[in-house]
Amino acid sequence: MNLFLTNQCNESCSFCYAEDYFKGAPKAERKQYEVTVESLRAYAALVKAHGDLPMHDPDHDELTRSYYSASCVNLLGGEPSIHPFFDEVVDLIRNELKLGVIVFTNGGFPKRIAKLKDRVWSVTINGHFAERAPKMGFEMHRVFANLPVRPTDDIIARLTVIRDAGIKGMFMAFATPAGSARDAAFTPDDLLRMKEVHAKALEFCAANEIYLGYDCSFPLCVDERVGQTKCSSVPVMDAQGHISICGGDYYYNSAKRHVSTFATLDELHAYTMAVQTGLRGLPSEFDVCNKCEHFNKACNGMCLSYRVKPAKFDEGVAAAAAAASVIKAPSAA
Repeated sequence: MNLFLTNQCNESCSFCYAEDYFKGAPKAERKQYEVTVESLRAYAALVKAHGDLPMHDPDHDELTRSYYSASCVNLLGGEPSIHPFFDEVVDLIRNELKLGVIVFTNGGFPKRIAKLKDRVWSVTINGHFAERAPKMGFEMHRVFANLPVRPTDDIIARLTVIRDAGIKGMFMAFATPAGSARDAAFTPDDLLRMKEVHAKALEFCAANEIYLGYDCSFPLCVDERVGQTKCSSVPVMDAQGHISICGGDYYYNSAKRHVSTFATLDELHAYTMAVQTGLRGLPSEFDVCNKCEHFNKACNGMCLSYRVKPAKFDEGVAAAAAAASVIKAPSAA
């Protein structure tokens, strides 16, 4: 499960598609922290009541992979370590709730993360700030990079910093040319440039023994060798305890449902899958995706947040999610 712990961030990255979402983000106060705590407890109770979860298999369907991830909380933001009760949240998840913790960070507050390294499974740092990774004090096999890439990026320079930081595992993400700007178009020319960027990345990573994986936003049309374009399908919870999905959290409001309203983990996953299906039924903002035979099949057409939102979309997705039948959980085999 992904927890958007805070909307606040100490950086203003031009490639961030959630930039508008973060503007004017309220500061986390003690009262809000208590709401987050109770929401996490409600989620942990669903996981505990469910029992055994399926083992990881990269060839499993999205639902099975989503259940596999249920026993770990990925702390996202904004920048999660900026949260005034970051330490307490990690302690709660790991020690009281007995769930795993992974932190996604820009490394801006390395000391806060370093002192929690015995309670955190791993850290994923934004690759544009990879030079900060060693300061967090983790063994480097527990540190990964996620690198949002644009067609104009000097990919070799970016990857050199990741390599020199000692990081041996990274995931490439696709960032539109102007980040969150909705008037920016993804064009065929951008696609050609991204093909060049990706070819250089493959060569560099192979030469430097860096594992290269892909974020679910990385489209198949860049290179048929990508192969890993399936949506992560992991449910998202915001600091108020509302459940949605990756991409959708920035996109709609009324389709969210509070974690306390779910009777079982199966019901929660049925809900998020229904919301995801609703988003996939919409056309992409990028014509190059809509014209592709792989759109919504082998490839999701980049992130689900880049969909053309029709009138009354929120209400329609909310109704579809509410009507979703409870699905049968995958086996734990």
